[in-house]
Amino acid sequence: MTTSPTIDVLLVSGARPALLGKTLESFSAGLFRNFEVGTLYVNIDPFEGGPEEVSACETICRDHFPNVVARKPETPHFTKAVRWLWRQPRAEWCFHLEDDWILNREVRAEEFRQSMKTNVRQVSLMTKEKNWGYRSPYHYEPSRLKILGRDFGKSLNRKRPIFTTSPSFIRSDFAARCSELMDDKLDPEKQLNYLNPALNDFTAGFRNHFIGARREHVAVDIGRQHRDDLGIVKAVVDGNSVWSRSEP
Repeated sequence: MTTSPTIDVLLVSGARPALLGKTLESFSAGLFRNFEVGTLYVNIDPFEGGPEEVSACETICRDHFPNVVARKPETPHFTKAVRWLWRQPRAEWCFHLEDDWILNREVRAEEFRQSMKTNVRQVSLMTKEKNWGYRSPYHYEPSRLKILGRDFGKSLNRKRPIFTTSPSFIRSDFAARCSELMDDKLDPEKQLNYLNPALNDFTAGFRNHFIGARREHVAVDIGRQHRDDLGIVKAVVDGNSVWSRSEP
């Protein structure tokens, strides 16, 4: 019998126990049960809630994982949360997750093993947001072949690899080095891909492999509808993501 891979889990959470409960129920049933989970490292920001909601989120985490290390800062900061989390894991691989995703199907350990190709440092779940219609199992910025202004589609030359903070497995040494190179003033995913030259130089030699077929939605973002219901608007200001209430 093949031994289940060991992973640590990294969780970015707001003070949103209802959302967090749905997320952990889904991933516990559809993914974590197929792996040996070492430790859950969770950052619970006081975002959309106060001390009671933060405490409720920690309780939910401890209900799902026997080993929990929780960071509970006084003020929310997404990039600082990611940087702290990406320095924590002790297992060779970790799984990064935010508190507002659910699975559409089971994710098996064998799919993870099959993604272990040369220079792969991230294995991400296919989602609608990736809008991926290409045959390649690797996430990259596709080049477009243009002749005399006419677009002939994808060229043979591939541009930079794309990395993500959406649900994904990450090799822990890669995550730690990314954390060292990140800038607190910039959104973590945006600087992973184009806003941070030093970080981009480092990630350029590695690859992100998909779990899931093109246009398959293995995981679904439930945070967008949640924000819409509350009238919360997300915007990018000076390279960072900012959430605010929309005017009635």
